[in-house]
Amino acid sequence: MKKRTILPLISSILLLFAALCPASTLAMEKAPFLGDLNGDLATTAADAAQMLRGIAFAKISEDTQPELDFTRNGQVDGVDARAALLYACGGISDWVAFGERVSSGLCDEKLFDGFSYTGTLDDGMGNYKSENVSVKILSGRMENSNYHVADIYVQDLSCFVTAFGGEKYRGRVHSVRDIFDTVDGGIVAMNGDFYSIHLFGPVVRNGTTYLDRVTKDWDIAVLQSDGVLMTYDHNTLTKDALAAMNAYQTWVFGPALLDENGQPKTKFQSRVQPENPRTALGYYEPGHYAFITVDGRSGASAGMTMTQLSQLCADLGMTRAYNMDGGQSSVLLARDGVLNVPFRDGRSVSDILAIRELPQG
Repeated sequence: MKKRTILPLISSILLLFAALCPASTLAMEKAPFLGDLNGDLATTAADAAQMLRGIAFAKISEDTQPELDFTRNGQVDGVDARAALLYACGGISDWVAFGERVSSGLCDEKLFDGFSYTGTLDDGMGNYKSENVSVKILSGRMENSNYHVADIYVQDLSCFVTAFGGEKYRGRVHSVRDIFDTVDGGIVAMNGDFYSIHLFGPVVRNGTTYLDRVTKDWDIAVLQSDGVLMTYDHNTLTKDALAAMNAYQTWVFGPALLDENGQPKTKFQSRVQPENPRTALGYYEPGHYAFITVDGRSGASAGMTMTQLSQLCADLGMTRAYNMDGGQSSVLLARDGVLNVPFRDGRSVSDILAIRELPQG
């Protein structure tokens, strides 16, 4: 049985154990080293259970608290107890490196166990785990269409990049594969907004502004440097507002697929609303994103209307989502293969979105 499968079960057992033990037997004493509460010179499931008991009954002293703050956020809570359990199960090899990575990461600390702290896991087809990046590839069917999702977590926003065809702004168009091959440490990628077709602006890529003009006619997506994705209905974002928000990426295609409450929309600023192959960027919270493609124009998969795509993003729990160039452009791929079924094998495009491993140094 896989480690991640048994952890929730062990956590439940520990909670029961902690609840049944008398409070007097779980008084917190200063640990001789991180996580060792019973003085046996090892961090075990028993220590994790004792932590849960101490947290529940406020039995953690100020002297002991720094020794138990594995995530380095200044407090001891259930997340630290989960970390102690993961360590006891062999899922963390270096406490110091773990604390530094989680405390400095983009993701909320509660998501720490979605990453790998004992080495990189990589199947070449987009499923990937390291201490910096976690990607899981999912596929499903909604009504008469097949969809594919790369569920993405990054601890550092520099792992989420865009790339131009020809490796330069306004370079030549290339296949998604050819552009992806220029991304060092690339894990998964999809086509972007085909910015070079319209050049309406703004165009901000990897923190560099290439075009600061702000169109009034198209919905705009902005990925900020703090990892927050914002979408703006047409004629609502100004040049001054964009300049003030420290944009890391921008896209101009659209439309925005969810309203301000994360609910499906029924009206869209788009002329391409019938069933078609689709590409979209999804957002849950800082550090948690999704690349989405929908197969279309075939007997096996018709493609989605904009209304259906909006509903899919809401059903998947996203809080914001943005439609990219679709049709024959829609391609989702990993290092060792294509993950969707592109119409007519896809076409050359001007840009991609990609997830990569954190560059060394």
